[in-house]
Amino acid sequence: MKLLTNYIYPLILIMVCFGCTDDFDELNSNPNQPELVSADLILPKVINTAANTMALEAWNEGNVVAQLTAKINFTDFDRYLWGSNSNLWDAFYGNLRDVSNILVIAEESGNVNYRATALIMRAWMFSILTDSWGDIPFSEATKAKVDGIIQPIYDEQETIYDGILADLEEANSIIDLTGNQISGDLLYNGDMLKWKKLANSLRIRSLMRISNKRDVGSAIQSIIDSQPVLESNDDNALMEYLPAQPNTWPVHTYRVGSFDEYRLSLTIEGVLKDLSDPRLTTWFRPTDNPSDDPDLYAGMPNGLSENNASNYNGGASNVSRCGPIMYEEPNSVDAVIMQYAELQFIMAEAAQKGWITGDDKEYYENGVTASFEYWDVPMPADYLTRADVSYDGQLQTIMTQKWLASFLVGFEAWYDYRRTGYPDFSVPGPDNVNNDNVPVRFLYPANQQTLNKENYDAAVSRQGPDDINTKVWWERN
Repeated sequence: MKLLTNYIYPLILIMVCFGCTDDFDELNSNPNQPELVSADLILPKVINTAANTMALEAWNEGNVVAQLTAKINFTDFDRYLWGSNSNLWDAFYGNLRDVSNILVIAEESGNVNYRATALIMRAWMFSILTDSWGDIPFSEATKAKVDGIIQPIYDEQETIYDGILADLEEANSIIDLTGNQISGDLLYNGDMLKWKKLANSLRIRSLMRISNKRDVGSAIQSIIDSQPVLESNDDNALMEYLPAQPNTWPVHTYRVGSFDEYRLSLTIEGVLKDLSDPRLTTWFRPTDNPSDDPDLYAGMPNGLSENNASNYNGGASNVSRCGPIMYEEPNSVDAVIMQYAELQFIMAEAAQKGWITGDDKEYYENGVTASFEYWDVPMPADYLTRADVSYDGQLQTIMTQKWLASFLVGFEAWYDYRRTGYPDFSVPGPDNVNNDNVPVRFLYPANQQTLNKENYDAAVSRQGPDDINTKVWWERN
């Protein structure tokens, strides 16, 4: 009996095991955690993460380094005591993994419009990353899951820009305006013609960015002649915030002390007052000191030490805070990727330099007008004829108005200054810690020196020291 038992129990075990293998996968699969997710569920996350990240970067750092605002507390960034800005690096590279997933899903489904939107978002995010750091992981980035590459090489910026332009050109060429509808589109609600316009406008932006290194005039002219581009503020690439949580402008939920760290800069105060520019009263508010003129707007220098900033002009109540639309109103500002105004200023610059046909004065005035319209600020009837506004054929005039129109548009004003030297905010604040130099890049995240040391070292050896003063490829002479 004992001998029989020794055979029966193993036999039963074998039968049970073999009997359960047919539906093993089904029994061990969680229907609430599907392995394959449709593109319409990933796309809104990609757009929201990218646009929201850059909106906050514009508020926290982009406006400050371009001296559109100044800091009155926690002034390290304003003094150029910079770290790596790893938050932006991590957010974008994490988001790019989801972009790669959309590309895989689009290939399997045959929906070219999901592929096009993913290519455009990928190109835009990589442009921000490379313009902020220079050489970065590109060709091997986000390939850990599929190809097992966990230590991607850093590509040279010139090669990265070739890839960015190729992605945008492909996106423009494959967009299907008659079918292949998409869902989850927080920018254009599935309007693929507007995505096509964005792809081509970003191509023009990218070409202008590298124009100190390449002859880009014919390429820009070809796009203008044969492809749709942003035609009005209706085509602006932006994610609108909503009146209720959780989709409000994030700064709206800040504690008031955090909001109040950002003030009217002396630089922009001087320009806006010299031009009698009413955007001053939208972007900022009068001082809080009850003894002051109720219509007094007063700025402060960028780059002051903590003590000097908090005591400047007799204290915080004597320096203008940012306007109510930046805080009290939950959805009066947007997360901007690109605006029609910017494109018009780029075309004005290209025409001023003789690279393209067209009237540079008309492009310039279109850009100025579009910025006022975007901010819902009535433009004075004589504004375009005023001294220092009236177009005089000079690049500085174009770039000054483009700088103003770049308020809360990522790091665009900083990139433009590095490329053109305009407007001239090259004189840092008196308490800066960078030897009176405006930084030109961020430091690589510290973990790259341990997690991807060999490729990090190769990039530093090729590009130059991992320093905030090391110029990227398109800046170098």
